[in-house]
Amino acid sequence: MVLTYLTIGSTTKMLKTTATQRAQNYSFSHSSDKVMDKYIRNIRAINKATAYKYHFRLTTFQNFITNDYKTTLDNLIMEIREHREDPYDILSNYVIYLQNNSNISPATLKARIITAKNFLEYHDVDMSPRKSKLRVKIPKVMRKSKEALSKEDITDILNVCSDIRLKHILCY
Repeated sequence: MVLTYLTIGSTTKMLKTTATQRAQNYSFSHSSDKVMDKYIRNIRAINKATAYKYHFRLTTFQNFITNDYKTTLDNLIMEIREHREDPYDILSNYVIYLQNNSNISPATLKARIITAKNFLEYHDVDMSPRKSKLRVKIPKVMRKSKEALSKEDITDILNVCSDIRLKHILCY
């Protein structure tokens, strides 16, 4: 949820917007890369919120390509198709770029790599899932295991609770 303040004359109103509402009102700016625009338009036809997130992720990928490869996404796709660039090396370098330049979780990093990979595959860049797994190393997403409270822990919590209403809520 994002709070936005709207002032009209002497009246100020606070507007609360969710991610879904922002995505519905979002119209991506036409970037200099036609391939990215085409991909986002295709995703937007399915789901506006997904298109919003993909555009953000692909903008990061576009910045990486511009900084490290000194080219545009349009040109990069042509170079990959002509076998002058290796898509697996590009994605591996992108993983390193994200790890060094952003403070993101492994789950976010994985989502950005998958978005970039899907983008390349959408533009007819052949990528084997097996080769991708072998050559593009993504940090593992650690899952926290959930354990139930023991009978003794529950008894201790109930004994410490002094408010009868709270004790009733905990029991039922």
